[in-house]
Amino acid sequence: MQISVIGLGKVGLTLASCLADVGHCVVAVDIDADLVDGLNDRRYDSPEPGVAERLERLSPGTLVAMTDLARAVRQSEVTFVVVPTPSNELGGFSLRYLLPACDTIGAAVKGKATEHTVAVVSTVLPGSSDSLLVPTLESASGRRIGDGLHYCYNPSFIALGEVVKGMVTPDYLLIGQSDKHAGDVVLSVHKSMVTNQPPEARMSPVEAEITKIASNTHETMRVSFANMLFSVCSEVPGADVDRVTEALAHRMGRRFFKGAVPYGGPCWPRDNRAFSVFLDAVGTPSTLPKAIDTFNAEHGRYVLRRVLAATAPGDTVGLLGLAYKPGTPVIERAFGVDLAEWLAHDARKVIGWDPLATDEARRVLGGRIEYAESAEACLRASNVAVVTIPNKELRTIDWTAAAGTTLIDCWRCLPPTAIAACREYVALGRTPPSDVADWLAQTTGGRFPLLTT
Repeated sequence: MQISVIGLGKVGLTLASCLADVGHCVVAVDIDADLVDGLNDRRYDSPEPGVAERLERLSPGTLVAMTDLARAVRQSEVTFVVVPTPSNELGGFSLRYLLPACDTIGAAVKGKATEHTVAVVSTVLPGSSDSLLVPTLESASGRRIGDGLHYCYNPSFIALGEVVKGMVTPDYLLIGQSDKHAGDVVLSVHKSMVTNQPPEARMSPVEAEITKIASNTHETMRVSFANMLFSVCSEVPGADVDRVTEALAHRMGRRFFKGAVPYGGPCWPRDNRAFSVFLDAVGTPSTLPKAIDTFNAEHGRYVLRRVLAATAPGDTVGLLGLAYKPGTPVIERAFGVDLAEWLAHDARKVIGWDPLATDEARRVLGGRIEYAESAEACLRASNVAVVTIPNKELRTIDWTAAAGTTLIDCWRCLPPTAIAACREYVALGRTPPSDVADWLAQTTGGRFPLLTT
């Protein structure tokens, strides 16, 4: 098929590369002329595994990049729109890039003799398609949906560092179709690209919009529930959060159910907040997403208290991990960056290490912390080191560098060699056995008997 992809960020470029890799003729569009020129000159710079490899093996002309959106639409049958929808000051999603794109797409469709299908991938608030996006396309094209113009809301469920995986082996395909023809077209494109047999969920655009944003709220709820268990198991003698969550997983599932640090990143925090303000706007209870957001912030302060309690002013604290998750340089809402700021403010000397995100962290934190060239250098310089994300590189570190270091492992992920080599090992979420009755008496100040009377 002739397919245009509008917006060449991490998701858009990955989508374009995957579509071209399976034989579609792809026109990739972005306003960044340097990015466009680089793609046409076969210069690729993507942190996503699998993208550069796919682009490298393409035959010349299979993927053509340009800045001319209207021309790309005229040269294609289907357009996937993956432009940013940034959060606005009220917590919603701004359509300041998406609406002009739809206006240009509609105007280009107006001059076409053939039918055209538009699939919006960008995350939007529920109701955006029906109230704003579709009317813009219809007005600019002079066509009605179903009359030469077809529309789907077709979001992706991906994680940075694994975007290709999310594209080619999705958990399911979500298609919010305005008409059956639109859904058939978009589904056929996905079926040509996926290597598994994912379930299909076809529904109206507004149902798909609710599904997309609700998915991230549910995932943040699971993370927060596991983190609640993490904190209580960090306090109660003889408790291990991994044993608790493993037992619960028999009924609740394992996905996003690991007690550790607060969630972060570019999607979960903002999507949860956006769902909350949408619920407020339509007059329905918004307590749940608000509570999740509040708990996530409180959990970050809980972990901070544990680190502060293990250190003293003037101590050097090493942070092993500055990105928001392994396998990506993205530091947006990264707990490691937040922790670095807080510790530096509380008179700790902070030194950070990350296999991918050091340069990004340096741009945000500047000289408020120091940056280690290696994990070993970070460990040698630190009185206490904190594992903030479970990077795979932790398995290959020379842990003899931690001989004088106390290791605080928020993920309980360090290998036995690390545990044996360090001065002291503290696994948050896991406590050694002790007398629970004595602990309760000391901790609750006599309140526990009142709870059991």
